[in-house]
Amino acid sequence: MNKLTKIIKRVRVVICATLFVLLLNQVAYSQSNKSNIREHTFPNVNIEKQKEATSNFIIPIESYNGFAGTYGELRGNHFHCGLDMRTNGVEGKKIFAADEGYIARISVSAWGFGNMIMIKHKSGYSTIYAHLQRFAPKYQKILREKQYIDKRWEQEIEFKEGEYPVNQGELIAYSGNTGSSGGPHLHFEVRDENGIPVNLQLSDTYKLKDNTKPTIRDVKLIGCTNVLGVNYTFPIQMNTNEVKYVTKKVVKKNSKGKKYTVNQRVAIKEDAKNIIIDVPNHFYVAIDAFDYMDGSPGKLAIYKYEVLVDNSLIFSFEEGNIPYSQGRYIASLLDHPLRESSGRYYVKTLLNEGNLLKDRIIALNDGIISLKDSSIHNLSVIVTDVTGNMTQKDYKIKLSSRYANKSFVEAKGKYMEWDVRNYVTEKDLRLYIPDGALYSNHHIDVVKLSNGLYSDIWRIGDPNIPLHKNAILELNCNINNKELANKAVIARKTTRGNLISCGGELNPLTKGITAPISRFGDYLVAIDTTLPKATFKFANGANIKGNNIKIVIGDNLSGIKNYSVEIDEHWVVAEYDGKTSTLTIPLNDAKIKKGIKHTLKINLEDMVGNKYSENRRFIW
Repeated sequence: MNKLTKIIKRVRVVICATLFVLLLNQVAYSQSNKSNIREHTFPNVNIEKQKEATSNFIIPIESYNGFAGTYGELRGNHFHCGLDMRTNGVEGKKIFAADEGYIARISVSAWGFGNMIMIKHKSGYSTIYAHLQRFAPKYQKILREKQYIDKRWEQEIEFKEGEYPVNQGELIAYSGNTGSSGGPHLHFEVRDENGIPVNLQLSDTYKLKDNTKPTIRDVKLIGCTNVLGVNYTFPIQMNTNEVKYVTKKVVKKNSKGKKYTVNQRVAIKEDAKNIIIDVPNHFYVAIDAFDYMDGSPGKLAIYKYEVLVDNSLIFSFEEGNIPYSQGRYIASLLDHPLRESSGRYYVKTLLNEGNLLKDRIIALNDGIISLKDSSIHNLSVIVTDVTGNMTQKDYKIKLSSRYANKSFVEAKGKYMEWDVRNYVTEKDLRLYIPDGALYSNHHIDVVKLSNGLYSDIWRIGDPNIPLHKNAILELNCNINNKELANKAVIARKTTRGNLISCGGELNPLTKGITAPISRFGDYLVAIDTTLPKATFKFANGANIKGNNIKIVIGDNLSGIKNYSVEIDEHWVVAEYDGKTSTLTIPLNDAKIKKGIKHTLKINLEDMVGNKYSENRRFIW
């Protein structure tokens, strides 16, 4: 049996060692290995059916003061797919079923929706109520029982039709701030029978009042030149904020109140309409805009973006209803370099080949504007909200030779097409980029920056190029100690010098560390030998007055993998808030006696196996 076990272990080692090599060997060497991404289509949404299915919905919260977010709002890696109802910064507002149906799902997570409940309705539509503080008593009891049976706080509980029916207006939960919420509110979302989130404002379900026009905060023109099949960009000087000085006669008074006139220079901001912007042969437009709604202070979603030249449509993006499967393509719709430099979301007219939002985009010449003569032309940027309020900005543009030298760009790195598998192999590095991970063709440069402690430090690609899928990176490392090698991760080094772990698996054959990476940047191998840490928010032996105990947990690099809390040697629920890294232990649910001493034990394990535990006594 021992001999057989050794053989099995050896086979596993060989499989692990060759996994990355096999992955790379599947990569096509020619351009003929195309994926079927181009042929992928998405279902249309029947707006009339949407109106019928949602026409009887009631407002699902007892009171709210406007919206913190609306459907289609631009987020980091997705479109916002619901209505965020503000609750004046407080939690605990009553949440009601928008219509009759049955409870289909309850989920609990440190991220995303946090505490969430889903109701399925007769129409086949579903409603989602997210970031909840807690559920109504009946459902909270079901959740707690399941958590204690599984000895697991995170849950995804499915229910059958008819198991837990609900009436319209029935109390189902209380509003909160759980998951990836940025403040107390209710996220209310509706999905059709295909699971596609629908825009309630299109069906006018709640007849929300909105007579306020959207705001165009900024418009940038961006020059582009194509080098060996890749678009390279450069900024265009807009000069729309120019200030000029004029001399005016100004009336003043002396100390005795007598008036007199003097000539004085006065600064006047130039009207953008009077400025002629020099543009290169090829450029596109990037738009930073948001909407306001009557009675809501939040910056909300623009429904439609348009760009025209001399009243001819060049670009249009209309949100409609966005399937979850399309949501991540927001990274291709936005101008990534501007997002990296400013933190703002600029919608760009340039249409990337791999942008699968193209079913709702009109882009003449892929959104690139090319003037045919040196005459003055009119450029119009128009944004419209979902209720039809519109704002327009106009600019005068003229073809100029001042950007001629920008056409000469030295292409660096390996040419990669967006819809084929790509790889890079160096002496101490292997990189695999799957088909569809890039949104357009690029030259990806991989450069060794310097020697590091455990591996070389590599600059992989340009952080201004977004990735739709994870790439796989393997770095050779010089760690001879096997135990230490098992603590190794691949880490991204930020501009501030901080390390962010991507995880890592040791390849026994190559002695390299392999991990998925979600963005380009500087990478190296790092070691995590530091134990996770817990910071108690109460003193040892403290007399706890309230119903909750709080503990902050954390890890210096690889991140927390597992945690558990025991009271008097019994597992108890510990609710985890990922935003604050805080565990909250609800003592009312812990089934412990009051007025006596208790012993709490916390156990932590990070992603590379470092373990920590600590006991603390308290009275409750």
